[in-house]
Amino acid sequence: MEQIQRYDDDAPVLAGSDAPTVAPAQPQASYKRFTAWCAAVVGAGVLLVTGFVAVIDPYHLYGFVDSPALNHVKPLPEQYREQIKLAQATAVRPDLILLGNSRVEVGLDPESPQVSAHGRTAYNMGLSGTSLTTSERMYAQFRESAAPAAMAVIGVEFLDFLVKPDEAPAPPASTGPLPWQWRFDTLFSIKSVSDALRTVRLQKAADPETMTGRGQTPLRNYNQFARQEGYYAIFQQKAGDNAKNLVRKPHNLFVAGTNRSESIDRLRTLLDTMARDRTEVHLVIYPYHAQLMAMFEEAGLQSTMDDWKQLLVREADVVRARYPNARINVWDFSGYGGMRCERVPAPGDTHTATRWYWEAGHFKSTLGERILQRILGGETAFGFRLGADTLAANRQRIAAERAQCAGDYPQVFAGARDLVANARASAP
Repeated sequence: MEQIQRYDDDAPVLAGSDAPTVAPAQPQASYKRFTAWCAAVVGAGVLLVTGFVAVIDPYHLYGFVDSPALNHVKPLPEQYREQIKLAQATAVRPDLILLGNSRVEVGLDPESPQVSAHGRTAYNMGLSGTSLTTSERMYAQFRESAAPAAMAVIGVEFLDFLVKPDEAPAPPASTGPLPWQWRFDTLFSIKSVSDALRTVRLQKAADPETMTGRGQTPLRNYNQFARQEGYYAIFQQKAGDNAKNLVRKPHNLFVAGTNRSESIDRLRTLLDTMARDRTEVHLVIYPYHAQLMAMFEEAGLQSTMDDWKQLLVREADVVRARYPNARINVWDFSGYGGMRCERVPAPGDTHTATRWYWEAGHFKSTLGERILQRILGGETAFGFRLGADTLAANRQRIAAERAQCAGDYPQVFAGARDLVANARASAP
């Protein structure tokens, strides 16, 4: 019988056969079902992970749940802190911004009764290990998405203004992570899941390392160190590091042949921006502990510090002359008097706690309250308002406080001498 061949899409068929022969479809259908099942499992896993992180909210970004038993206390972020703080500040929309380095981040409580009593909403944008370069950049980014602050408290760090005469201009700042990148990482990554789990565990911790929803890092974890080793050990460890840093510091405020430096330029930009925005500005010279003040003196930096204070006053005057309605105040909280001459507990004393300082460079919120009280117009003698006509009186004040502190607590000055001498001897 003659064989006639026909072709369709799948296979040849012989004429005269009862039905076309088709390849079995079951394996392909099974593969599709398996692929769909895998996709569903992956999708469910992604939803579970992102949902868990969003509900626990380890970085104060979503606010779906706030439970003391689950997630009220948040861990200190170990990455994207600048981006996280900017997102938080934009959500809070504060009319009082706190800017500076770790001294602001640790010591000034944006939820202080002093702030709420004056009808203010504050956010602490201080960031440890940074300078005015970061503060100026963060505030500029904040202004892109929120109204300018009505008031700004700006901590100015003396040591950041010290430059080598031949110091090169700072390189352009890196652009940082893209918005989608840090948002993705803080919602769906091994680190975000780890921080969410850590958040749950922190609810039972006595003194966790944390950052509040208003940006403060209150150093509560130092209480653990104090109970184990005592405040003397904390002070001495930080003092040793400070001494090594101070003996390496230059004694100049300007790059040679100019009246500029990176910190001065950033200060000028901040003051000019805030004057145009009619933001009330308070520049804060930090209340360094007497130990650190004595170390400045031993390192030969006291006269430079006096020149720096004069520079701050001059820069404020220049902006006021350019903007007659500008409200800029320069406050000097440094010195040796009262709280700043607080005694450090004896070696081995793990029971006595300091009231005002964690260590010589970082004051507690109890002292930060006095700063905010003074700035917001409360009744306190703490802090000295600087102007061209009060600089001499301020130097006299500090000299009198130094004499009083030296009489009451001579050990702090002897210790500062030893620390700086040892740092010089060990310097390369």
